[in-house]
Amino acid sequence: MTKAFHMKPRDRLMVAAQLKEPDQVPVTFLRSSYDATRIGLNVKEYIFDYKKKLNAQIKLHESFPDCAFVPGINPDFGIVSEASGFGAEIIYYENEPPMNHTIINEVEQIDNLKVPDPHTDGLLPKVLEAYKYLIENTPPKYQVDPAAIRGPMDLATAIRGVAPFLSDMYKNPEYVHKLMDITTQTEINFMKAMDEVSGGSEIIFMCDDIPGLISPKFFKEFALPYMKKIFNSFKGKIKFYHNCKGSMHILEPLVETGFQVFNFSFENNLEETKKRIGKKVCLMGNVEPIGIFHTAKPHEIEDICKNQIETAAPGGAYTLSVGAAVYGPDSSMQAMITAAQKYGKYPIRKK
Repeated sequence: MTKAFHMKPRDRLMVAAQLKEPDQVPVTFLRSSYDATRIGLNVKEYIFDYKKKLNAQIKLHESFPDCAFVPGINPDFGIVSEASGFGAEIIYYENEPPMNHTIINEVEQIDNLKVPDPHTDGLLPKVLEAYKYLIENTPPKYQVDPAAIRGPMDLATAIRGVAPFLSDMYKNPEYVHKLMDITTQTEINFMKAMDEVSGGSEIIFMCDDIPGLISPKFFKEFALPYMKKIFNSFKGKIKFYHNCKGSMHILEPLVETGFQVFNFSFENNLEETKKRIGKKVCLMGNVEPIGIFHTAKPHEIEDICKNQIETAAPGGAYTLSVGAAVYGPDSSMQAMITAAQKYGKYPIRKK
């Protein structure tokens, strides 16, 4: 008897994360502070008003009940929380996620840098406060997840600056390792603090684009051991890793860091990515987010998604998604969901 489409979107995703075939190809979108703008809400208001944050996120679930969002309902403060813990100034916008200023102008300042306390420093205690509110007030039908964390290299560049940090790899490698030790411990402490609030979470979602900018040699020296340390610190969780940059040059060493689900860039060749690592991790992607997902017509997106499914879905371990954090208009999101329902029913033959 053919399987009916009875699995919930989150359950489909978790089956795929275990390198298996669910009833159909899951559709998964990376949640962000753009949730606020979809309902005309000021982003700063969304960040600090926990009730409005919860309502905005639930609204998105209600609008698209046939897809998963990761993280699920979560204490989203953008990508600035950890940097604020070091004292970085935060800039807020009405229609964009907040950003932060760097704090390390001279490399020697790293000598005086301390790992922030997630219970007292910057926005980190606010994130914990919001997380507690969401756990206590979210309807049971929705999954509450911890906030996405920045990867150690992403956080390092947030407080040092991308260009100076990349230059330091050549000129001041010892300081790069010192800074990476600090940012790695920052993320571990932050995640553990969120686990203290929740009693333990199902997932960890880490975002780090910077590894896509560096050579395989530098990745193995300056990124791999630190990313691995974070993932290894949380046994039993499903680990998601998001990278907006092309990563074809480091695919295999990336997998060594220990994640189960890879939200990868549209710059990656899907067929080759599937061939090289598709039996080791679940792939999440990788429709082009701007030129296609924001502007193409629904039938065009359906055709593109059909090709994605035929290329990457056979054998399971795949969820259809966008190859970046930004998702497009409602019509594009629905077109992707429709494509999965039309063409993503397992078993799926290889292309």
